[in-house]
Amino acid sequence: MLKLHVGIVATDQWLGGVTYTHNLIRALSELPEEERPRITLFCRGTAALFEEVEALADRVVVLPSPLRGAFEGTRWAVTARRASSFFSAAVMHEALPQLARAAVREEVHAMYPACHSHSRHLPHPISWIPDLQHRAIPHYFSPMARAMRNRRFCALLSNPDRHVVFSSNCSLQDAQAAYRPFRANTHILRFTTVPLQSWFSDPAPVVAKYHLPEKFFIICNQFWMHKDHRTAFRALSELNRQGVKAHLVCTGPTHDNRRPDYFPALLKEVRELGIREQVHILGTIPRGDQIALIRSAQAVIQPSCFEGWSTVIEDARALGRPVIASNFPVHLEQAAPLSTFFRMGDADD
Repeated sequence: MLKLHVGIVATDQWLGGVTYTHNLIRALSELPEEERPRITLFCRGTAALFEEVEALADRVVVLPSPLRGAFEGTRWAVTARRASSFFSAAVMHEALPQLARAAVREEVHAMYPACHSHSRHLPHPISWIPDLQHRAIPHYFSPMARAMRNRRFCALLSNPDRHVVFSSNCSLQDAQAAYRPFRANTHILRFTTVPLQSWFSDPAPVVAKYHLPEKFFIICNQFWMHKDHRTAFRALSELNRQGVKAHLVCTGPTHDNRRPDYFPALLKEVRELGIREQVHILGTIPRGDQIALIRSAQAVIQPSCFEGWSTVIEDARALGRPVIASNFPVHLEQAAPLSTFFRMGDADD
């Protein structure tokens, strides 16, 4: 019997996407042999962020990207990626021509996630719409960015031959409210964290490595505006006024291309609130270190204003850690199976 051959397109535009790709490959690789598909991982420019799962894929294909490579690591990286896709779509009606050629060459049966509407040359493209953040919090996006997202999602959802994956009921319902009626085949694929055995070693050396106090809470989010670190910082200040001194560890990239002034403003507020010695901002750290700190924390805090599905909460679930989260539909959807889950904003908290 012919074995299904799945092409996984590495999502590396943000750390949550990298983790999503890791967990997807791990989940597929743990299927029974008769159900496990052949997996080819397609990376653009480099596979460095996916070294942990390379051995689980049957093949890894790295596609060169001159335009992207020229700007990677600079403030223009995101713009360069978008410009490259826009040019290809406008000129060749195919946003991912290099990827399409490689997928055909590798004899892949289906590609996921293929998020561009202009991907007709990809073999059986399956799209992923992580969330409709641009509609829930439109002030975080420029008018052009909102228009581009709306056009892309409309094109995907109006195509009867397209399969589109959502990560939660909430995201699907948001799309139905925004773009209905649509003709695409829609699916919900809730992702979860697939832990490694190495994650359960003694976390104490990692805590000592970063010179952290014995007790602390942790936020594992990029410093993007909608992640709402500010609310957590103000809560820490309020605890001080009540005579409770708590420590908060923050991991994740500190730069946001869309709001380069946001992180410096947060640091200023931390100083003004008088909690500088209680907030430990570590930036981007190795995934293994992050897991060790989650295991050591009193609780994981997820103060985000909006998510399509929270990777951080899935990490906490896998590690058996309590969660303090903002009270909105996606978090409530994730909360159902959790035994220890507190909601920010509840009257009795």
